[in-house]
Amino acid sequence: MKPKGEAIRSGKLLKYAFMGLLVFLGLICLLYGSRFSGGLPRGDDSFDDFGVDPVTGRFVKKDFDELFDDEERNPEVPKSIPVCDLRYSELIPCLDRNVIYQMRLKVNLSLMEHYERHCPPPERRFNCRIPPPADYKIPIRWPMSRDHVWKANIPHTHLAKEKSDQNWMVVEGEKIKFPGGGTHFHYGADKYIAAIAGVRIYSMLKFPGERLDNGGHIRNVLDVGCGVASFGAYLLPLNIIAMSLAPNDVHENQIQFALERGIPATLGVLGTKRLPYPSRSFELAHCSRCRIDWLQRNGLLLLELDRLLRPGGYFVYSSPEAYAHDVENRRIWNSMHDLLGRMCWRVVVRKDQTVIWAKPPSNNCYTRRGHGTLPQLCSSDDDPDAAWNVPMKACITPYSASMCNHLNPFTDMIDFLGGLFSSHGSFIEDKAYYLLTATIDIPPCGSTEMHQTKGTFLEPWPRRLTSASPRLEEIGISADAFRKDTDVWHSRVTEYWKQMKSVMQRNSIRNVMDMNSNLGGFAAALKDKDVWVMNVAPVNASVKLKIVYDRGLIGSVHDWCESFSTYPRTYDLLHAWSVFSEIQERGCSFEDLLIEMDRILRPDGFIIIRDKPSVINYVHKFLASLKWDKWSSEVEPSSDALSRGEERVLIARK
Repeated sequence: MKPKGEAIRSGKLLKYAFMGLLVFLGLICLLYGSRFSGGLPRGDDSFDDFGVDPVTGRFVKKDFDELFDDEERNPEVPKSIPVCDLRYSELIPCLDRNVIYQMRLKVNLSLMEHYERHCPPPERRFNCRIPPPADYKIPIRWPMSRDHVWKANIPHTHLAKEKSDQNWMVVEGEKIKFPGGGTHFHYGADKYIAAIAGVRIYSMLKFPGERLDNGGHIRNVLDVGCGVASFGAYLLPLNIIAMSLAPNDVHENQIQFALERGIPATLGVLGTKRLPYPSRSFELAHCSRCRIDWLQRNGLLLLELDRLLRPGGYFVYSSPEAYAHDVENRRIWNSMHDLLGRMCWRVVVRKDQTVIWAKPPSNNCYTRRGHGTLPQLCSSDDDPDAAWNVPMKACITPYSASMCNHLNPFTDMIDFLGGLFSSHGSFIEDKAYYLLTATIDIPPCGSTEMHQTKGTFLEPWPRRLTSASPRLEEIGISADAFRKDTDVWHSRVTEYWKQMKSVMQRNSIRNVMDMNSNLGGFAAALKDKDVWVMNVAPVNASVKLKIVYDRGLIGSVHDWCESFSTYPRTYDLLHAWSVFSEIQERGCSFEDLLIEMDRILRPDGFIIIRDKPSVINYVHKFLASLKWDKWSSEVEPSSDALSRGEERVLIARK
């Protein structure tokens, strides 16, 4: 038997040994945790030629070809990518105002800079998958979705209360209903549209057949401050497609509702930078009480609309300034009328609560302005189609010399009549003017070589979808190459749909994004499907986006090294042709792009990636960790006129 003192010493030794073991195990856990943690590095860390894998958190060289060719140096793909906290279920990384505060950016609130894009640097990006809200359901399918969505998918009902007298939306049990109303058209966008287009006593433009599409000559519309996009929704039956635009402001979920409904829409603001669209993209712009101060900065925002409108294009403006007679609204009207007069815009009609202006169809009016008249014309070295991170210009974009090599008696007559009938703010009721501006084929700037209407240089819809745009010459593409491109994409899309046929449900695809739109051939091939396509022109191919618009399609310029300006879960299908190869050449992260695609894609949605084999092999390893492994198909397609060496096609379902 041990003495009592010795027993006590033995007990203390055991206690110290146990405590030492705990400390040792804790140090091991700390060491391994720091090595294998997927957390983001601090913003002040410097990695020189190395980057941080946004999934694993490990340091890797940004030479992706080297990683593809040497599997031993390829970082291990994680078994799963973590899910972000539920509070990020509506995260839009480049429109997250927390980034402004965290990076201490100085923005001018009066110029709406806080609603413009401010992207986090790579080391501050989220390396997790955005979760859906609790009780999320697969969205209601088009066309029923135009009028109803699941409340659980966008659990925000404040607009229903705030706009209850305007019929924006109504909560009905588990659904939110959209009666078709708006701030200016409480009784329905369809009636409002008919009043703009029709020939009845209370109608305005007096188009044949009372259709706003004017025989296919009005196809592309820009709706600024669109609300929940009911105006755009009721244009679709008229074969008009609207780019419905609004910021994520106090009505922050309005664009989310629009996309959930299956209506073309995007987040954006008329702030300090040009909208990401080329010049002469829209036949009509619309603002219904859009709460925009059009007179600020010497009319800079109106000059941006001028850049975007086609020759002879319309601006439909419904706002108190157009009809109210109090002192302040009369002051705004007079100033706005004076400014637009100096821009050579003419009042086509002013009736009830709406006024419609028309942009001049030629440069004739500009040449007759007095010396020193403001706004001045943009200089010849300004590129009106440059639209990515380009500041707005306080100048008028004239038509190019190739369009206007000689004057035309028709455009001279229009300018003369416009000045005669719209002087001093009066509105035009002369039928001869309507005949000239709305129904007769008028060659712009004197060109008489092609069939034109309203100075657009374009065929009416739907013929313009497959007709070679005159602007192809500006980007060095022949009409024959354009036709071959159209044929190739028709064949490619046919093959895609054959591959997906066994798993694709009826009406399961509505919102589609082509991440590298080229000339718009992918979207054109879907013309018989009940879908719409957001055609995205990467920054290195942005010059081609004007051809997309000339075909009667819509789209946006974007840099795929950054996050897209849309809410999570807003697209049913993403098509990426050579997108990964393009960002690889620029040293951007594949994993960042995959996580961004996952953010945009709806549950049960499809991705189609067409790229070189090394890219497909790399992406294939992430299917399980991204939960894109519900169904997948990989094929080696036949070579065609657009093939860039060896290609493979991967189609997967989230």
